[in-house]
Amino acid sequence: MPSTLIRLAVGLLAFGLGVSATMIWIAYRTPKVKSLEFKTVKTIECPLHRAAPMPPLDEPPPPPKPVRAPISGGILNGKAISLPQPVYPPMAKAYLVSGTVRVRITVDESGRVMTAEAVSGHPLLQEMAVAAARQARFSPTLLEGIPVKVSGVLAYNFAFQ
Repeated sequence: MPSTLIRLAVGLLAFGLGVSATMIWIAYRTPKVKSLEFKTVKTIECPLHRAAPMPPLDEPPPPPKPVRAPISGGILNGKAISLPQPVYPPMAKAYLVSGTVRVRITVDESGRVMTAEAVSGHPLLQEMAVAAARQARFSPTLLEGIPVKVSGVLAYNFAFQ
């Protein structure tokens, strides 16, 4: 038992001496800082951090522009100016897949398709139907003389010829 304590004490002493010697060596090898030099940095005014001018207090703020949700247009196939037909996918032909694919679209105020996503139909046919729907063009839809967004569905029939 006493020999174990002696070994432990000698080991701790050796460890402590090793740590101390390492710290002294690091302190000796580290270059000393003689003086600190401060450089003047030119400040640049950033236009993003400037305070915005306050509006006069006697004027009420302008009313917000009304944001209208897209109007539902139902089936939009007959309302298209240009309705490209989708390419029949070769893989779908090989597996004799046919049927109707319905694509939900949103048309912006100028008549261009903003969003298109397949909502039904065979998965092998959906990608080509969505690609064709994105290329469709419509005449602007007017509500009280103002162009509005329209949402609806395009139906594409894939049949063997």
